[in-house]
Amino acid sequence: MAPEGKLLDFARWYFPEREGMEFIEGPHHRVIGETLDRVLRGEITRLIINVPPGYTKTEAAVVNFIAKGFHVNPKARFIHSTFSDDLARENSDKVLQLIALDGYQSIKPVTIRVDSKAKDRWKTAQGGGMLAKAAGGPITGFRAGYMDRTIFTGALVIDDPLKPDDAFSVAKRKTVNQRATNTFRSRLAHDDVPIIVIMQRLHSDDFVGHLLTGGTGEKWHHLNLPVLINSADEYPPEWTHGIPILHGLPDGPLWDEKHDAAEIEVLKADAYTFASQYMQRPVSIEGALFNMEGFKWWTDLPPMEYYSIFADTAQKTGERNDYSVIQLWGKAQGAKAIYLVDQVRGKWEAPQLETTARAFWDKHVGKVVRGFNVEDKASGTGLIQSLKTKGVPIIGIPRDRDKYTRGLDAAPWISTGMVHLPANEEWTPALRSELQMFDGLGTGWDDQVDPLMDAVASMLSGGASWGASL
Repeated sequence: MAPEGKLLDFARWYFPEREGMEFIEGPHHRVIGETLDRVLRGEITRLIINVPPGYTKTEAAVVNFIAKGFHVNPKARFIHSTFSDDLARENSDKVLQLIALDGYQSIKPVTIRVDSKAKDRWKTAQGGGMLAKAAGGPITGFRAGYMDRTIFTGALVIDDPLKPDDAFSVAKRKTVNQRATNTFRSRLAHDDVPIIVIMQRLHSDDFVGHLLTGGTGEKWHHLNLPVLINSADEYPPEWTHGIPILHGLPDGPLWDEKHDAAEIEVLKADAYTFASQYMQRPVSIEGALFNMEGFKWWTDLPPMEYYSIFADTAQKTGERNDYSVIQLWGKAQGAKAIYLVDQVRGKWEAPQLETTARAFWDKHVGKVVRGFNVEDKASGTGLIQSLKTKGVPIIGIPRDRDKYTRGLDAAPWISTGMVHLPANEEWTPALRSELQMFDGLGTGWDDQVDPLMDAVASMLSGGASWGASL
């Protein structure tokens, strides 16, 4: 089939001429191709594609997509960014090689200007061009796309902006993540110029994790392709800014020719790499403060000796600010075990926060509740003062230790099976994910972890150290 139509047809057509071999196609190539076709048609402007390493993602979303983009519009302007200048130049050179093919030129000639054949920056005679740079380096003097919203004018294509060895560096993750707002978007000719991010997941707070949890405030279409497809898997609720793309692939290995079921079992030996790079669901490795196998998950509650309420309140209510969380914990009769019984979580301004807290107290006031424990800072201080005047037995929690230290104190109680969490609440998946990612260093959300650690300190560690009711 001639290459004028779909991106996958384009790849099939030119791959033998460029590489001297047939294109080996997997089911995921069709899905990736169809999704990128939607970008070329203007239907998607913010796209994330997650796919395992070695599944020809660069071939599809960088080399073929950009070369196809010049077929669509020889005036198109692209910026390509990856984790190193050398790799960016290599990918750019592959695009140049594809454009230079006789077959490519016979369909729609695109001329590269002879005065601009540097591998990292070149232009077409029609006014288009490409800049290829490392994700962490300067990207100046060039913009993706141009001021015409009626046609496809180019894109910013980001492929693996962080290399695996750098995934465990907070500083390096932060540097790349900050570029999502302070560099990359400023390099677009206008807001409708597409941004494509294609990568294997490396860390819960990697570039994709940053975007899916609201790092830029934008919604992102998200094509998530784990090495092992399970249609029963639900889209993670913590990915609040992702728009999942339904791929329709059957359950089982994503590309059986690459990794069959037996080979996937071998990959599981490295649990962290398998979860992140292959299943696209990273868990924290450097944190690992909590042994997830230590948590117990209840469906029926035992009789309780008493209850306590713990609250962690946020200072602001913006997209990237923490949630406020209020939890009810119960101490089991005759056992050294505590149970998370109820929880509310949201982003509330002060009046609504007070109303919500009072309603939560009223909901459980018939139980033996030993105080309403609130972190004594920011909005929590105001809540303490307002609820105190209404007769609620408030206990202010001072913060004299960091989250990491508090996490270390809570970890032994968790690992020995004394902390029980609800198995089937609507908010259970988000809670489980937050606990799994918690490292005490600021990675991901920790709003539900804070009151949990306070409950452990108060109800298991010999009583709260922050004093009596106010």
